[in-house]
Amino acid sequence: MASSDDPIRKVETAEAWTEFCDLLKKAGDVLLREELEPTAFDRGEGLLYLSRLVRAGLLSFAEATGAEHPVFRTMPEMVKMGLDNPDNFYRSASVDPQNDYRLRGKRGSIHYLSFAAQNQNFAAKSKITGGAGHLEDSELELGPDGGFEIIASQKEHPGNWLRMNPDTRQILVRQTFLDRRSEQPVELEIECLSHDGAKPPLDPARVPGQLLGSAMYAIGCAQWFYDWVIGYRQQAPSNEFHLPPMEKHIQMGGDPNIRMWLGFWELAPDEALVIEVVPPRCDYWNLQLGNIWAESLDYHFHRTHVNSGQAVLEDDGSVRIVVAHEDPGLPNWLETAGHHHGIMGVRWVRADEHPQPATRVVKLADLRA
Repeated sequence: MASSDDPIRKVETAEAWTEFCDLLKKAGDVLLREELEPTAFDRGEGLLYLSRLVRAGLLSFAEATGAEHPVFRTMPEMVKMGLDNPDNFYRSASVDPQNDYRLRGKRGSIHYLSFAAQNQNFAAKSKITGGAGHLEDSELELGPDGGFEIIASQKEHPGNWLRMNPDTRQILVRQTFLDRRSEQPVELEIECLSHDGAKPPLDPARVPGQLLGSAMYAIGCAQWFYDWVIGYRQQAPSNEFHLPPMEKHIQMGGDPNIRMWLGFWELAPDEALVIEVVPPRCDYWNLQLGNIWAESLDYHFHRTHVNSGQAVLEDDGSVRIVVAHEDPGLPNWLETAGHHHGIMGVRWVRADEHPQPATRVVKLADLRA
């Protein structure tokens, strides 16, 4: 007789689906936490956030093609996490560091491109160990037509090489637009050099684990990033910025060419947050707003971020950005999009210095005077 832990039995009786649904309920625990003083608005947004994390988990685990047959995938529409950059186009592929991989593509005209070998398993908090190798566009050897080939492996290779560690589980591709209307993303494909042959058919014994992995991904992401945002308030007062240590940035899978100032903002209906800084010499910078769940705010329908290609500078080279619930009639206004609090971040990319933005809260009426 099959045991209760027999995966085939769980498939045949649909117990695997029941276990998945029961485990998924735990993702909702994050909505009951009070540290960030969530309102009904925040919790409503949190419910949608959880639904998006489930979609991301199902894509990553239930629909996994396997490390021997990897494909580069984008996140499902509207899935956001970890203060995702509104200017970025993210793609990733699952890999096994015991294998070697070849990436082929054409550079395109996108403003910034980087490849990172990472272990970012939010389904298991103890296994978030950050990045291994990193390769950026300025380091790529390109052909006359902009074509390139990269070998990803633990053993060093001549030419374009992306180093993997023994715990690497994915290759993440970050592409940053300065202007989405005019720039073309990279063309990209990946193949495993250590295996050949067709992808094997479904193994029903693996399906229960794939479903549970999907649920754990949603649970892990929700709790991990909520804890991360709580840390913002511990590092600096509301409406001010702090600069996380580089080691923490790398552990989270951050690009080593990027430094980010982070902060928690909160404004009364009649208040505005004024942010001022002199941007350093850099390839790119942006400032964005996010919600308490660490999602970027709705940049499709609201102006919730500004970058170095869009910002209006002062005569002295400084920039003044105004965060307010209503349009103050000034350049570089960022909308709160119905939120009264959330998080914010400033990215300096390949910058020669990383200045801290100055902040002050003022009455909106005073800006209009």
